Amino acid sequence: MSLITNSKELNKLCNKLKNEKFICVDTEFIREKFYFPKLCLIQIGDSKGNGWAIDPLSKNINLNPIFKLFSKNNIIKVFHSPRQDFEIIYNLTKTIPYPIFDTQSAAMACGYGDSVSYEYLVNDIIGDKIDKTLRFTDWQKRPLTNKQIKYAISDVTYLSKIYEILCKNIKTQSREEWIREEINNFYNKNIYFTKPYEAWKKIKFKSNNIKIISIIREIAAEREKIAQKLNIPRNKIFRDELITKIAKNPPKNLKDFNNLRGLNLNNVDESTKLLIIKSIKRGMSKNNKNLKITKNKTKASKTLIEILKIILINAAEKNNISSLLIANRNDINDIALGKKNVKALKGWRYDVFGSTATKFMTGKISIKINKGNIIIQ
Repeated sequence: MSLITNSKELNKLCNKLKNEKFICVDTEFIREKFYFPKLCLIQIGDSKGNGWAIDPLSKNINLNPIFKLFSKNNIIKVFHSPRQDFEIIYNLTKTIPYPIFDTQSAAMACGYGDSVSYEYLVNDIIGDKIDKTLRFTDWQKRPLTNKQIKYAISDVTYLSKIYEILCKNIKTQSREEWIREEINNFYNKNIYFTKPYEAWKKIKFKSNNIKIISIIREIAAEREKIAQKLNIPRNKIFRDELITKIAKNPPKNLKDFNNLRGLNLNNVDESTKLLIIKSIKRGMSKNNKNLKITKNKTKASKTLIEILKIILINAAEKNNISSLLIANRNDINDIALGKKNVKALKGWRYDVFGSTATKFMTGKISIKINKGNIIIQ
């Protein structure tokens, strides 16, 4: 158990790890109070199961050596479900670790189920249990106890063995291609930062009215800019519900704003209200003929979707793979609508599921039940 708190110790560790074939990585952070998650701890493990914790909050440490290590092409960086880790690293460095391996994606390709947890893999593959009583630790507080450091490091010390076993299983079953696309998705930098004028797409509302959508987009963009500038959660400025309600009955001035009924405006100060009013005016004045409405996706027949899900689950069980790795809810909906350009109808996914789904959609096969088993023929 080791906590690194200064640059000298960190440089020594990075020199020690620079010739490893792979290293295991995890992070601890807090995001409840911030727009950009605050990095509070970096855990590093070597190929032998040794682990270290690095304290980014120490005044005596420069993290550049570890970030340089993350970019070395000769070292595979092993993570488990790294999306949030990469969000933090990207916002600090504008880079993504490369090359990487995700044990969650690998486990899904090896039949461990959908979005399998690290704790489950430790229990199932290693035969050990992780004490998760500290999972809700406020990692920003210092000093950290020995128990907290030991718990954090355990998130990487088991990872080396899990990585090696999953790699062996994937190679044995020739499933490298099955997880390559999933892992490559993590290199898309757009998923780690929300552009202000894309923020509206995350808001739930029911309307095809271009004017209303335009106002929602403008207010959401303004909120996103404020949240990013002040580094506070967007809902701390005002909640989604306020945006949708205002868009349907937009105030023209502060008096109209203050007279709105059914809204909790306690946390919205006058300057923010003025910004919202300006956003409303922009939304109402813009020419939005080219605004693409993608919020209300066409829904296929529920019955047809459920039948396709049966085919999907059957294919997943037959191939001992997570159904989520083959197709998601949107894929199933698109197939039910008769669309062809669907991820689940290409490559290896077509072989294990897409071909059967296509044959069913064209009436070439049927589904039967025989002695409690599903027969697709």
